[in-house]
Amino acid sequence: MSKLKISKTKPSQTDARKETEKADSMKMSNHDKIFQEERIQGIMKILDKENRVLITDLCDAFSTTAVTIRKDLDMLQRDGVIKRTHGGAILNRPLFHGLPLSEKEKIHLEEKERIAVEAVKIIREGDVVILDSGSTTTQLARRMKDLKGIKVITNAVNIAFELANSELEIILTGGALQKNSSTLIGPIADDALRKISADKLFLGVDGIDYEMGLTTPEIAEANTSRVMMQRAGEKILLVDSSKFGRRSLGVICQVKDIDKIITTKQMDKSEAKKFGDMGVEVLVV
Repeated sequence: MSKLKISKTKPSQTDARKETEKADSMKMSNHDKIFQEERIQGIMKILDKENRVLITDLCDAFSTTAVTIRKDLDMLQRDGVIKRTHGGAILNRPLFHGLPLSEKEKIHLEEKERIAVEAVKIIREGDVVILDSGSTTTQLARRMKDLKGIKVITNAVNIAFELANSELEIILTGGALQKNSSTLIGPIADDALRKISADKLFLGVDGIDYEMGLTTPEIAEANTSRVMMQRAGEKILLVDSSKFGRRSLGVICQVKDIDKIITTKQMDKSEAKKFGDMGVEVLVV
């Protein structure tokens, strides 16, 4: 009985080259995947800061092609993170529907106190000041109690009570009471505001977005805030870091319509330049 002899043959040079190319291809695929993850993280950081991105800017930032960036953005859109726009994308954030004043006063309290400490320094004896409703403007009102020779116009019932025992002259607008925010809004409030003029407005908002502007959840409240802006010489926005990139239903105005922002948000040079180009002074506290 003959034995079957099995010989072990060495792989040909062609087979070896194919195996090497396959291994290299797998390595490249893994490398590309890792690099894509890094790009995605970088894109999300930019979106968190600016709420929008442009493909041309991302190509420069990551030294890659428009085709590659479009693939990254397509993936983010499939995941529901962004909404594609012509030449870029915007962050797909739901509208902020607001919180009761009693809850807002507890959130970012230390930041709001720092903003109020700085804001009160701007007020001069003889000023007529409009105080918009809100938790940060309430902090400002508490630091105004010892001032003298100031007239305060407000649509915030809680702010009027805060200042009731001070030497300040208080004018409460009247209007329909929004109970969860102690705010007077609507046609009566708007009509009262149109009959006055003020040196300074201290404005509080629920969101600030570079594209959408300054927003608040209620359309009627946005209208009242807009009338305040029309009646004030200097318009000063008091806003903590959490409000940036947030949107609500009612649009008050564009960012460029504000004269000064007092905020706790730390900004890089590009972001600060963006405000500077709009003619808005930014004071970070």
